[in-house]
Parts: sequence; structure tokens; C-alpha cells
Amino acid sequence: MHRSVFAVVALAVSLVLAGCSPGGVDESPDSPSPSVSVPAPPSSVNAETEALYAEAEYVFLQSMEFRYRFERDGDYTSFPEELGDLLADPFLASVRQLYDYGQQHGLHGQAGTQPKLAIRPYPGASKDGSEVALRVCLDTTEAPALDADGQVFSEGGLFFMELFFKHVDGRLKLFSGTTTEIEQCPFD
Repeated sequence: MHRSVFAVVALAVSLVLAGCSPGGVDESPDSPSPSVSVPAPPSSVNAETEALYAEAEYVFLQSMEFRYRFERDGDYTSFPEELGDLLADPFLASVRQLYDYGQQHGLHGQAGTQPKLAIRPYPGASKDGSEVALRVCLDTTEAPALDADGQVFSEGGLFFMELFFKHVDGRLKLFSGTTTEIEQCPFD
């Protein structure tokens, strides 16, 4: 069996963005990717920073809603152009590639299932000029992916994501991220 389509998406985005092979993915949920700078977290977070974290979470959740159209619902009639308002390259280009892959194989989720997300701020983390970062645990263990024939394509898994956001064209957008498969979410 394969991993969940959501896991495949997360890992593929991570691999495309990191430019590495599956053997190069860090399996430790506590260690950031090599190009990520993570100083000690600040002792207090101001209102402006809180608002930026809230906006980043909104952007991420909105992007997932549009992605669910094809990843979960199997709607491949057209790539959700709204994602261009939420994602920037190279992340946007990777999601387009994954859309094409899913369309080609007829991937979709099982009716009534959805991956579980746990989202936390990632204070002090920075990558390629990011303004804010989030940590996400993505649990697809109860959301199997099906192929075009309705057969289980992947059973799912638990993944830790580091997501990086910055303003592009006047809007905060998710532009980079890494994903590692884990056994337990570090902040459950």
C-alpha cells in the first residue's frame, strides 16, 4: 500500500522544495531542516507577531480547503486558481505538480474522512527571508486515499511540517516548507 495522498503530497512538496531524495529527509521532528535558522524563542510575543501568526494559519487553512477539492474530493476539473492568492513559488509550483499527479492517477479521499491538523507558531524560525513560520502535525491515518477504481492507494501516516510565509505581491503567502514522517506529534 502507499501512504495517504495527503502524506504523498506533503512528502513530495518537501522533497521538491528541498531538492533531496527520500533518504535525505530528516526523520527527527525536533530538528529543523539544515537551511532553517531557529534562534531561542522570544520570552514574549507582541500583538503584531500574534496577528502575523494568525494570518499565516488562516492562509494555510484556506489553502488546504482549496487543495481538499482535489486531494480529498477528487475534483480535477481545474486547478484552484485561488491558491495563487495563498501560495507562492516554489510551494505553488509543487502543489500544481501534485495536482497533475493526482489527476493522472484519479486520487481522492474516502468519503467522510479528512486528515487531522494541529498547528502551532514556530517562533524564531526563518528560511529564505520568511517573516513567520508554523509547525503542523498532519495525521492522515484515518483518511486513506483511494485510486480511480476506489481501491486503497495509501493508508496514511503522521507527518511534521515546517511552513514558511512571507509577503509576495502585497499578500502573506506560504512559499516554502519541509515535511518529515514521525511517530508522535511533538506538541500533542
